[in-house]
Amino acid sequence: MIARFPFSAEGDEERCEEVAEELRELLSGTDGTALADDGFWETFCNDVAIGDYSDWDA
Repeated sequence: MIARFPFSAEGDEERCEEVAEELRELLSGTDGTALADDGFWETFCNDVAIGDYSDWDA
């Protein structure tokens, strides 16, 4: 996941959602329970989807 950051999506909500969906697919392929309701990874992906980590300085 770290390799996907930072991604330039500021002001591009569609790109943020695309990146979040890629992360969801990666996570669910690794661990079927990773996206449990109100869990860490579900919350993280939702944050990515709204742009919280775009242009993040790693």
